[in-house]
Amino acid sequence: REFADHYDQRAVEERGWIGDDEIRELGERGLLGLYVPEEYGGAGLSQTGYCRVSEEFAQIDATLSVVMGVHQSIGMKGFEVGERYDTMGLRGNDLRRLYFKDLRIPPENVLGEPGEGFRTAMQILNNGRLSLGTGSVGASKWLLDRVIQHVKERRQFDRPLADFELVQEKIGWMVSFTFGLESMAYLTTGLVDRGIPDYSLESAICKVSGTEFMWYAANRALQLKGGEGYMRDQPYEKLLRDIRIFPIFEGANDVMRAFIALSGMKPLGEELKELADISLSEPIGSLGVLADYVAGRIQREVRPDRVTRAHPELSALAEPVTDQVKRLREVSEAQLRKHRDGIAERQFVQKRLSDAVSDIYAQIAVLSRVTAIFEEQGVGPSGQERYIAETFCPRAARRVRSNLDQVETNDDERMAAIAKLAYKRGEYGYALFDG
Repeated sequence: REFADHYDQRAVEERGWIGDDEIRELGERGLLGLYVPEEYGGAGLSQTGYCRVSEEFAQIDATLSVVMGVHQSIGMKGFEVGERYDTMGLRGNDLRRLYFKDLRIPPENVLGEPGEGFRTAMQILNNGRLSLGTGSVGASKWLLDRVIQHVKERRQFDRPLADFELVQEKIGWMVSFTFGLESMAYLTTGLVDRGIPDYSLESAICKVSGTEFMWYAANRALQLKGGEGYMRDQPYEKLLRDIRIFPIFEGANDVMRAFIALSGMKPLGEELKELADISLSEPIGSLGVLADYVAGRIQREVRPDRVTRAHPELSALAEPVTDQVKRLREVSEAQLRKHRDGIAERQFVQKRLSDAVSDIYAQIAVLSRVTAIFEEQGVGPSGQERYIAETFCPRAARRVRSNLDQVETNDDERMAAIAKLAYKRGEYGYALFDG
């Protein structure tokens, strides 16, 4: 917080670098070794602790958040630094091309065991994807603080903007989705801290959900700010430029959706006989069947003390999740039987299954969080959280139903045909006027 008081993100963008003095100060504050064990001079933070710091950085500046994230996860010697890229956003991040020539890694510097390099790299990406999820939480909180103040103070037609229903719809959506994303991200970090061996699917879900929500939230915040928000002396245009890369790096979201869907279906293809005997009475156990693809487990328990026994006041929201998971399994298995190995090319199907999985996971996270709040504070004092759960979960459930319905009933072939004809023409090709 003290660092944020004198950090000037506009000055950082203009000079094109965070600043050596700023980096030095961050080091003196112990923020450059968050993952490093304490015996080696680091902070020794857990995954949750690190992601909470990442969330705070995101509320200061997206560029700072990215620079700090890269510093925590990537570092090596033996390359040449090339020309700088002229980027759309994150202009305070000194992004350059790297050249590797005759680079040799001595045995004592090898991370992990020989042959496990890809797994190690994926582990680093998993951490980065999680921090993008929590960074999106931090940035959305930062946006909400500013836009709420604006709509309360700005008046139109002798009324504050906050009184208008379409303004309330935007603010309510941002608050409820931030709550859902925060619940999902920190449910996942809690799993990591408890020693879950693989969390690549969950981190991918957090990355896709967080970065896409952040983009829409920033657009809606600028819309609420009006014409003033378009001006460069306001923070919104810079934020939009900065965050546009988030759905692209650490794994483009289209690729992540394919990963989520295909990794979820892999055990179905490998263990159909065992799947036939699995009970679908508990949504977490069933979701684990879809999610677990590396260790070959049949069931994964995700906070069973919270989710599989949701508070009775939330039963109307929790019970439909079981049906959603059951239908997700049925649709996934049907598609796998129908397309077999060809499922890897069915990207329309993958996108819908991925989005359904993400919305189910989000509902579970929200129910888990609100159940814990009810048990700790009582139902009465937790009215706002209940409102959010009663809004977020039914909306997510409707999206799940819609996505699963459209797996079989859709206009995908026509959409693909339109695209292929455009490829053939090499242009739009539909003239409204002659000549």
